[in-house]
Amino acid sequence: MRFQAPVSGFANPFFAQYAKEAAKQNNVANRPSANILREEAAYKIQMAVPGLTKEQIKIELNEDQLVVSGPEANKESSLKFVRKEFDYADFKRAFRLHKNANTDAMTASFDQGILTIVIPDATPETININIQ
Repeated sequence: MRFQAPVSGFANPFFAQYAKEAAKQNNVANRPSANILREEAAYKIQMAVPGLTKEQIKIELNEDQLVVSGPEANKESSLKFVRKEFDYADFKRAFRLHKNANTDAMTASFDQGILTIVIPDATPETININIQ
């Protein structure tokens, strides 16, 4: 005999119907995946943005946030897909910058669909203290 929650029979059909409708509407990813790496004196953000060119990607600094945005990747409606599993709608990702970020020395590069942003530290994060 299996335990069944008292409301599962009531709530489950509604949830299943909602999940199916959400899956139909959300077949396009709207947040590119991002890796954040810590290097010796900097943070590095890598974002997967296939199908976009570097001219289509916008990078802004807004107070203590780094904002990366881009337009819709494929606007051609004349294409007749048999199956469509990837595409990006308009997207915007915001990353909070650390207090020690040197925003004047930030760099960005784009290679084979990967956007890389390097945010160097203004001063070393670790300070060595000599013992006298």
